[in-house]
Amino acid sequence: MSHKVHKASKMLTKDEEAEITKLATMDPELEKILKDINLPQYSYDDPSALLKKLRSDMEQWSIPPDPRTGVADENVFFKSSDDHDLRALVFKAAGKTSEPCPLVVFFHGGGFTTGRPEDTAVSCRKIVQTFGAVCVAPSYRLAPENSFPVGVNDAWDALKWIAANATSLGASPEAGFLLGGVSSGGNFTSVLSHRARDEDLQPPLTGLILQAPSLLPPSTVPEKYRDRYLSRSQPECVDSFLPSAQLRKICYDSTMPDDHSPLYAPFNWPTGHNNLPPHYFQVCGTDVNRDEALIFESVLREENNVNTRIDVYPGQPHVFWSVFPQLEATKKFAVDFVNGVGWLLEKEIPCPA
Repeated sequence: MSHKVHKASKMLTKDEEAEITKLATMDPELEKILKDINLPQYSYDDPSALLKKLRSDMEQWSIPPDPRTGVADENVFFKSSDDHDLRALVFKAAGKTSEPCPLVVFFHGGGFTTGRPEDTAVSCRKIVQTFGAVCVAPSYRLAPENSFPVGVNDAWDALKWIAANATSLGASPEAGFLLGGVSSGGNFTSVLSHRARDEDLQPPLTGLILQAPSLLPPSTVPEKYRDRYLSRSQPECVDSFLPSAQLRKICYDSTMPDDHSPLYAPFNWPTGHNNLPPHYFQVCGTDVNRDEALIFESVLREENNVNTRIDVYPGQPHVFWSVFPQLEATKKFAVDFVNGVGWLLEKEIPCPA
C-alpha cells in the first residue's frame, strides 16, 4: 500500500501512532503459510558457524542464469582503494540494443555479513528486461572477517569504478544513473548517495532505490523524531522471525559498526540531505527498520525538498519477497518495484510488470 504521510516534524497523535503500529499486524495470508511449512532452523551457539551455514544456504538458493530471460550475466573485476580484488556481476540485454541503456548499481543485503551479487538477480534481470538498462551488482567484503567500515568503503570504490567505466560496461548514464540496495545494501545506497553529492561523483546519480533499508541506529535518533521511532521496540517487529533477534544481534556484533558514524547512520549525515536525487522506498510493516525509513522519507520530502515515492507492505517481515514468492504481497512488491524504477527513470512502463 502507499503509506499515509505523517509529518516528521510534528508530534504523533495517538491515532497516528496506532496507524503506524498497526502496520506490524501479521498478514493473514502469511500467517496461514507459516502454519503449513517448517522454516529452516539454525543454532545460534556458534556465530561463526552460523554465518558460514547461512552463506552456504544462500548460495544454493541463487537463481542461475537463464537464456530465456533475454538477459546475459558476466563478471567484471577491479581493485578497491586498498588493492583488494573486488567483483561485480553485470546484467545486460543478451542482444544488441539501439537505445541508450540506463545504468543501475544494485547492492545485495545480508546484514553486512552474508550475501553475494547473485542475490540481486531477480531485481536486476527485471530492470534489464523492462527498461533496457545495464544493472551492475558489486561485491563487498563481509563481516566478521572484515568489520566496519571495510564493506561500505568497498561499496564506494565500486560505485566510483562503475561510474568511470560505464561506457565500457555498455551503459549510458545520461539516460539515467540509479543506485539501489536491499537492507544493508540500502544502507550503503544512502551513505554513497551523500558521498556522491559531497564529492561530486561524475556522472551524477539521478535516483535511489531503498528496500527495507537500515538508516538510523537506536542510540543516535534525534530527539525530535523519537516519538515516531517505534519499530525498534514494538514487540511484533522485535520478535519477528525474519530475521530473528538473535541473528540481528550476531550480524551487528560481527560488523562492529560505529553508531555515530555517518558511514553507518546516514540519517545523521553532517552536511544534511539537500540536493539528493529522488528516492524510491519499499518498506516492510513488521520490520525493525520500518520507522527509520518512514521518518527519513518524510524528512527528505518535508525538510529538504527531495522528491520521494514510497510503498509500504503491512504485516510483512523484513525482505519477505525473497522468502515467500507465493504471497500476494510479493506479487504487488514486484509490480511496485518496476513502477518505482520507471518513476526514477521518468519512463513509461513498456510492458506489463
